[in-house]
Amino acid sequence: MAAAEPPRMGLWRTSGSMPDNADTDEVYEIRNMTPLIRNHTLYTLFVSAVLRGLSKLPWQILHKLGNFLGGLFYAAKGRLCRLAQANLAIAYPHLSTEQRATLTRQALRHTAITYLEMPRIWLAPTLLPERIDDQGLPQMMRSLVSQGRGLILAMPHLGNWEMVSSAVETTLPITGLYRPPRQAWLEPLLVAGRNKARIRMAPITRAGIKALHTTLQTGDVVAILPDQVPKRAGAAAVSAPFFGHESATMTLLSKLARRHQTPVLFVWAKSLPQGTYRIGFFVADDAIRSADSRTAATALNQAVEQCIADCPEQYQWAYPRFGQARTTRQSAPDASTGK
Repeated sequence: MAAAEPPRMGLWRTSGSMPDNADTDEVYEIRNMTPLIRNHTLYTLFVSAVLRGLSKLPWQILHKLGNFLGGLFYAAKGRLCRLAQANLAIAYPHLSTEQRATLTRQALRHTAITYLEMPRIWLAPTLLPERIDDQGLPQMMRSLVSQGRGLILAMPHLGNWEMVSSAVETTLPITGLYRPPRQAWLEPLLVAGRNKARIRMAPITRAGIKALHTTLQTGDVVAILPDQVPKRAGAAAVSAPFFGHESATMTLLSKLARRHQTPVLFVWAKSLPQGTYRIGFFVADDAIRSADSRTAATALNQAVEQCIADCPEQYQWAYPRFGQARTTRQSAPDASTGK
């Protein structure tokens, strides 16, 4: 029996002439897709307009709106609220039910504020340094970079991590690793905004990891979110304790640091009243460069816990941090080589 002919993927306008061999069912499907494409475009334009509108709002309004939305998230007891409650129960089992409820409510409010602030950070970065107390971060970074092995900035999901680059000297180029958002239309805005903040973006791909190696080899700065859960087990993640609970933990940061003997600086931007921020930072323990992946991952998680201790109500507890990376046959990029 002859193999079935694969479906044709011809492209033509739904109005006007069509190929003589066009299948009527195929034409029908393409015509029916047109409203979907049009609606998606309108949705993209609408959301882009909303984000640009948010970027022009005063900080006080953004905070009031974030507090209101965070309160709604808590009252609705939806997925974000339930996930935050479950994570806090794991991280702080000694707290009473009432104390965890208060911390959940605070965390959801800070989460909403953080994301409402992002359009303003991305689209108007030149106005940000005056809102930040850098606590001597530029001097510390200059000292570490002068060692000639580059520098890894580890920025947990704490406070507003997007503000950290505004406390960095403009003479220090940064390459940031990022996971492309599920909403493809949001990626150009995200990348453009971070480029304005002097961050060259590298996706989580083999090419992106190679770019990180090149950056460190030239003695420049790499920025990574250390508590981002890898989507795949194996080369990308290892199980290590986080608040005493075995959790999937990235290996990329430690492998980069070990290969290039690069110092790792944990940094976060703590939110203060009136839309101002105070930078916190410390140099990671040498164990983060251990050849034993579990030892290195444990040191990484302990450093993240140390960051969180400064302002636990500002951590992204609605993020599934305590999960395990799923197993897949598809191999993850090797952090030591980018292959």
